[in-house]
Amino acid sequence: MPNDAEPDLGSLSYLIVEDEEFSRAVIRKNLEKIGASKITTASNGIEALAQLQSPEPPPDVIFIDIIMPEMGGVELLRHLGDGGFKGAVALVSAAGEETLAVAEGMAKYRDLNVLGFITKPVTPQSLTEILGKLG
Repeated sequence: MPNDAEPDLGSLSYLIVEDEEFSRAVIRKNLEKIGASKITTASNGIEALAQLQSPEPPPDVIFIDIIMPEMGGVELLRHLGDGGFKGAVALVSAAGEETLAVAEGMAKYRDLNVLGFITKPVTPQSLTEILGKLG
């Protein structure tokens, strides 16, 4: 797809990995506002990896919270890199931009397609901006 073409956000599939139920709901609602319909969720990295091992095709984009119990975002990124995940990832967190930048650098080092990061609260505009980098 040429860089100047807008991706069809409604045709893509998404996985939201976020431990806070309210934040998962906000991201989901805002994805729906920009046309997304194929959305699944996980409350931590362990649940996300279990979903990725299912026979279903992997999501096109994974939104990953950095700080979660059981398996946080950084460890999930390591697993995705080791497993050769070919989709895109976007980091989401209330942590400072420095923390997000470090996680983004680690993910790129693992050859993941990192769209960038969104600081909470997530808005339709912030989602559109980051997903615009898919082109």
